[in-house]
Amino acid sequence: MNPCLAQIVKNAASKGHRVFGYRRGFLGIRDNDYIELTVKDVSGWYKMGGTVLKTGRMPELKEEVWQQRLIEQLAKNKIDAFMVLGGDGSFRGAMDMHKFNSNLNIVGIPSTIDNNIYGSEYTLGFDTAINKQMAYIDDISDTGISLPGRIFFVETLGAWDSYLTNSSVLMGMADFGVLADRPITDEEILEKIKTISDSGEKDYILVTFSEGTPENSIHRMLRTAEYVKKKLGVSIKCNVLGYQQRGGVPTALERLHAAGFAKYAVEAADKKIMNKYVAYSKGQYVYIDLCEAGKRKNFSDYEEL
Repeated sequence: MNPCLAQIVKNAASKGHRVFGYRRGFLGIRDNDYIELTVKDVSGWYKMGGTVLKTGRMPELKEEVWQQRLIEQLAKNKIDAFMVLGGDGSFRGAMDMHKFNSNLNIVGIPSTIDNNIYGSEYTLGFDTAINKQMAYIDDISDTGISLPGRIFFVETLGAWDSYLTNSSVLMGMADFGVLADRPITDEEILEKIKTISDSGEKDYILVTFSEGTPENSIHRMLRTAEYVKKKLGVSIKCNVLGYQQRGGVPTALERLHAAGFAKYAVEAADKKIMNKYVAYSKGQYVYIDLCEAGKRKNFSDYEEL
């Protein structure tokens, strides 16, 4: 998000606009906690992970009284274009506020490592997160190659979508994944492991587990590991990537996409292209109606990449 924010400020300033950043997301609007951002302020943000402005959840935004208060606060500060960097929940919150002031232009920028925003093949954070995952699994594979015969389970982030989990399967780093989008039983996992083991073609076996499985994914992974251990008499090494995957210096691809999303977001604000979010589809940036963000992205399309 930081390189995207930096580019938003740069592009907006070139068009004569002023930019204000609210700290902690919607909570910053509630508390009127904001700062004006200049090109000089954001000059070092391109290489920073996380978000300098910070973020936060505001469950009470579901209530109309808070939606109205926040929109009134934006109007008081003479904000006429409201850019939201976040996922579908953040977009929905912004749209709920919109009904109290239809003149406020809301522009969404998909920003989530889960890569699950409808209509967009890419969301900010995904490439950095997947590179973290790649390095993590690469390190585990060193042990697998050096000490043959081991089985590794790895839990990735990704909430209720399996784009991160399945990416390692697509890259050939994992033998298969236990995906939120494709439920599988312990018995089926056991059979897959037995088939790979009996083939004799692998020195080790590695299985990725999606964070968003119907039960707590860590519990699921540990339970499955115990089941396989009991049936096959082998030791399973369980690994949790965890919040390490959410941090890190933005990759080059991330910064390129951040610049692309920022360019189109500022153009939407400047030209009053109302209530859209920027998406990346078929090699180009496009605008999609903000109300579409709540739709579920088709996971099968990703499996075919």
